[in-house]
Amino acid sequence: MTGIRYDVRGSIAILTLDDPERLNALDWEKVRAIDETLERVLNMPDVRAIVLTGAGKGFCAGARFDPAVFAAGAEVGDAMRQTVSPLIEKMRAAPIPIVVAVNGPAAGAGCGIALAGDIVVAARSAKFVLSFAKLGAVLDGGTSLFFQRAIGATRARALALTGEALSAATAAEWGLIWKCVDDEMLFDEAMAIAEALAAGPPLAIAMIKRQLEDAWAAPLAATLDLEATLQTRAFVSDDLREGATAYIERRKPVFRGR
Repeated sequence: MTGIRYDVRGSIAILTLDDPERLNALDWEKVRAIDETLERVLNMPDVRAIVLTGAGKGFCAGARFDPAVFAAGAEVGDAMRQTVSPLIEKMRAAPIPIVVAVNGPAAGAGCGIALAGDIVVAARSAKFVLSFAKLGAVLDGGTSLFFQRAIGATRARALALTGEALSAATAAEWGLIWKCVDDEMLFDEAMAIAEALAAGPPLAIAMIKRQLEDAWAAPLAATLDLEATLQTRAFVSDDLREGATAYIERRKPVFRGR
């Protein structure tokens, strides 16, 4: 598909944004292609984890500087609701974990796509840039939420208003991402995390993802009720029985998603 390719290695699907000459910048067609590819991978029964990264020297430069993108005018909101927003929501709601390997600059909506993953690892040379204000635009791709939730309103406000670049090392120190690693270690680190997740209990991981997402905006009583509901589902699963038995027998569990 245009702008993205994927490869399946065992139980891990590797999605690569693939327009390196433009630092994997986005237009509406590319966003749709990413969404369609993600949907295809999510429907593969043997895939239990996803790694998302970029080709070349950049992860995603945000919107492509193209007349078709910046000439959208009053139609841009509808275009976003049909492309970028569904992609971000699909990533957050995906029942399997998504590990994002940020191999270079992530700017604008590229920051949103990166932070929509579950675990974000960045190369030391990477940086995160809320470039919107410098273009006369406003935050999109979920960045108005993701940044504040991760690093607090004060830091998020300064980054959003100034457009100052945030290094991967500082992003990790502030808690925007999980980890910053040397460039040459990035892909191996992301794959190791994905492999560990793929070996985990699929049912529990899917439910934990839902818990964390719902708890962002839910009152405590609703959160506690959902925890009880989902824990009931976990306790009647074969996976939990396998996990408990393996713990007692001091062996590695084999989870089958049942």
